[in-house]
Amino acid sequence: MAERDDKMMTMVYEENTGIMSVKWSDELSVESGQFQETMVSLFSTIVEKNVSNLIVDSGTPAGGVLTEEVISRFIQHIPNTPLRNIAILESTDYLWDYNLLQVIKLLISNYDLPIAVELMKGSAAAAKWFASMAANQPH
Repeated sequence: MAERDDKMMTMVYEENTGIMSVKWSDELSVESGQFQETMVSLFSTIVEKNVSNLIVDSGTPAGGVLTEEVISRFIQHIPNTPLRNIAILESTDYLWDYNLLQVIKLLISNYDLPIAVELMKGSAAAAKWFASMAANQPH
């Protein structure tokens, strides 16, 4: 199991399941330079570990919106990853969850990426969804 844990982001990769989980601090604004740094670190680790399943727990961000800069980071990095499934865990901020989901769906559609994304109630539901997606993929 590979882990990164600092006060801004916790990242855990479980090699036996192939699932990476990432959680950002509620104090971290998505408009901050620190958030940008955590995104670069996340995408680097996804590529390095060959992660295909990602669980995103954004918590309740301390302000900020999905700026063009944040969206362009996604555009720069997502197509170059082995990601196939992204589960976004529901937070107490439905608008944030929905905006994040829509931005990722838009990127998938516009760049014709082989990635599925869903909003999930928790990590157990996400793991079950990943398993069902794996079972439905051609070998």
